Amino acid sequence: MSQFIAFWNGSGWLANFFTVVLGLFTVGGGIYSISKWVKTLSDNANDYSNLLSYIKNRSRIESQEYLKRRKIAVIDDQPENYPVDYLRKRGFDLTTYEEVSLTDYSFIKNYDLIFMDVTNVVKEDPQRGGFELIKRVRAEFKEVVIVGVSSKRFDPTLTEFFMMCDEQSRTPIAEQDCENLITDLLEKNFSPVNIAKDIDKMLAESFLSHSQNKKIIKAITCFLNGSLNDENLIKKTSRTSHKVDAHRLAEKCRALKGLL
Repeated sequence: MSQFIAFWNGSGWLANFFTVVLGLFTVGGGIYSISKWVKTLSDNANDYSNLLSYIKNRSRIESQEYLKRRKIAVIDDQPENYPVDYLRKRGFDLTTYEEVSLTDYSFIKNYDLIFMDVTNVVKEDPQRGGFELIKRVRAEFKEVVIVGVSSKRFDPTLTEFFMMCDEQSRTPIAEQDCENLITDLLEKNFSPVNIAKDIDKMLAESFLSHSQNKKIIKAITCFLNGSLNDENLIKKTSRTSHKVDAHRLAEKCRALKGLL
């Protein structure tokens, strides 16, 4: 042993080099161990059994007053059929348009929720222009929530129009009914908590095993924190189970991510 120590002490720079390398390996191993410990704590803190608990821990609950800041438009040649003044007094950000052109409708993308009549609102075609307008809005501005409206009691030709809407209503609309409709739609589409509930419900209705559910929830949380893109989210979901509509799930997750 004494001979080895004498050799080491006489090795000079070589001994110093190995001492530094060994020290770096020791520090590196310590950092790796700590990182694994932190990851384990993180995984234990979230068992990935549902998305709602993850969102509640990372997002503030949206109050009705906050949701009222969402921009709403009424596109109808009869704005008097809506309680416009009442809604504004209640705090809603509401704008009305009596006419729209098919060459100038891009302003719609600036709104979160729109009420749209099917007739007498499009300059180029007062009778049927609403059908073309809603097709374009649905295709180009997917994030906009659409309420299709009509003052007609029964018109089978409007079925196609209403099928492209998120919700439908007859006009005129009473004050409280209109406020309740808007509030429900804002909470459903712009509250992170409610979207998380919808995703959990979607997975529950797919009858996944416990491990499959956890894998998909974990993939979603990776997508939400930016460590997984939507293409890979779809791939991971499809590989985990064919029972889940991976593209529909990704669409909901994109909407959720935009609110966090």
